[in-house]
Amino acid sequence: MTTELHLKKIAFEGPNKQADVEFSTGVNVICGASDTGKSYLAETIDFMLGGMSLRQIPERTPYAEILLDIDSGEEEWRLTRPTDGGNFKLENLSNKKTETSVLKQKHSHGQEDNISGFLLSKSGLLSRRILKSAKNGTTQSLSFRNLARLIVVEEGEIQRKESPFLSGQFTSKTSELATLKMLLTGIDDSHIVADERFSQDTDGQITLINELIAELEVEVEGLGETREDLADQLQNLRDTIDDKRDVLSESQRTLNTLLSKRRKLFDERQSIQARLDEIENLLVRFVLLGDHYHVDLERLKAIQESGSMFAHVEPVPCPLCGAEPNAQHLDESCDGDVEAIIAAATAEVIKTQNLQKELKTTVNDLRVEYEDLDANLTDTNSKYDALDEEIQEAMAPEVNAIRASFSELIEKRSEVEKSFGLFKRLERLEAKRATLVDDENETGEASKIASGLPDAVAHQFSLKVSKILEAWNFPGDCLVHFDKERSDFIIDGKPRGSRGKGLRAITHAAITLGLMEYCQENDLAHPGFVVMDSPLLAYFKPEGDEDEKLKGSDLKERFYEYLTAHHKEDSQVIIIENQHPPEQFLPKLNLTIFTRNPNQGRQGLL
Repeated sequence: MTTELHLKKIAFEGPNKQADVEFSTGVNVICGASDTGKSYLAETIDFMLGGMSLRQIPERTPYAEILLDIDSGEEEWRLTRPTDGGNFKLENLSNKKTETSVLKQKHSHGQEDNISGFLLSKSGLLSRRILKSAKNGTTQSLSFRNLARLIVVEEGEIQRKESPFLSGQFTSKTSELATLKMLLTGIDDSHIVADERFSQDTDGQITLINELIAELEVEVEGLGETREDLADQLQNLRDTIDDKRDVLSESQRTLNTLLSKRRKLFDERQSIQARLDEIENLLVRFVLLGDHYHVDLERLKAIQESGSMFAHVEPVPCPLCGAEPNAQHLDESCDGDVEAIIAAATAEVIKTQNLQKELKTTVNDLRVEYEDLDANLTDTNSKYDALDEEIQEAMAPEVNAIRASFSELIEKRSEVEKSFGLFKRLERLEAKRATLVDDENETGEASKIASGLPDAVAHQFSLKVSKILEAWNFPGDCLVHFDKERSDFIIDGKPRGSRGKGLRAITHAAITLGLMEYCQENDLAHPGFVVMDSPLLAYFKPEGDEDEKLKGSDLKERFYEYLTAHHKEDSQVIIIENQHPPEQFLPKLNLTIFTRNPNQGRQGLL
């Protein structure tokens, strides 16, 4: 009998909080309402079996590490790992004297100092090798991660249309089938000798290109248009853009011309306004100058009048000293030439009057100029306003509309070019692949290694799955055949992946369970437990007529009847479901219920 592992308990621990779920051998069911952490439990188990990371959820925040207790039959072990990932601590619960050791996260072939090697050794699968490339016979070390997806089936995986044995990655298909073959036959691929004549790099390049081509084909299919349609669209868009560019250029030239005219009118209006302001300032100053001339004239006229009066007055004795006119010395203190003063004043009067006339003429000229400029300004303002209105209400909106339409065409062209570029990339990759294949074929045909399941083993495994489906009262005759091309099963003549998601889930569960039972019945190595999330999906999320038929059958009762009858002390099955198991089977299984009610029972995982 091979060594098998059983999960005993998984626990979240933090400074102030602890949450755990205990398991037993036989059948374990975790059920309850949605959003209570059931699926997260499956993710956590996978994480503690060497998964890279654990999804962050708010409820996980108070917990620092996770504990997983495992029973290997002879000893019980405890694995401890930080919730953020990294290496593991290993503790032997059966021998407290044994010191705690560290298990590395990274796999190392044949070594037990890592989580993968430890679990493989306890499952009897340490140091196994599996085929990596059937073309050149290269192999790789078996990691426990190769087994994990076959024993821990999460909700998203259990309803996939693809094979239960394949992840969907082209580069790992050969190794995934080799893992299945090793479990069902007990023989690994360590005996295979690689053919060094063929470049593993070339084979890897072809595999990578195949993967890229497959991804591009999905994107191209999602476009919903052919290469020819996109080419026609692209040419039409280019022609339309050229025409629209001409229209835009012409409209922009017209707008630029109008803007230039408006600028010219604006400058002209500013110049006129500046001259008007200058004239207004001059007129104010000339008014002051006119007042000055008027004051000067009044002063000069006063001098004329007083001089004339002084010249015709008879001389008399001095009123101060009494000197006779002849004895007075007038020429000692002033010229005494009154006539000359009058003549000078008269000359100044004439001069000032001439200046007054010139000033009046200038003022009149300025006022005439002002009136002409003011009229010109009014006309210029009217032209400016009319031109501005034409620009704002007609040309600018028209140019903006054409520019927006042009931008939309440019964006559309970019989208079409991007879509068209997918076809070009696809052509280049296909050409590159053809070149690599031709180059490799020129060196000689490879001694390709036979991969996949032997026909006899595939037949026996198919019979096992068929018996399980019959026991569950699966609809139909339950004739199961392994399709090597799809690496999946054909049930009653119909590919398993083409059925509704409810039937895909229950058949995936039968395959996972059948794999463990086949290994146990034939004394082949297997981890000894399976975790399945939502195998009875059709009962609460039916999809299509097939799932509806399943929902109304007794498959659910037969499902639990089979599990409790066939899995007791020698194996472990962990079922995660929304619905509760039928009451008659409750005494035969370990039941954990998440109520989603903080006041009743267990609310959830955390």
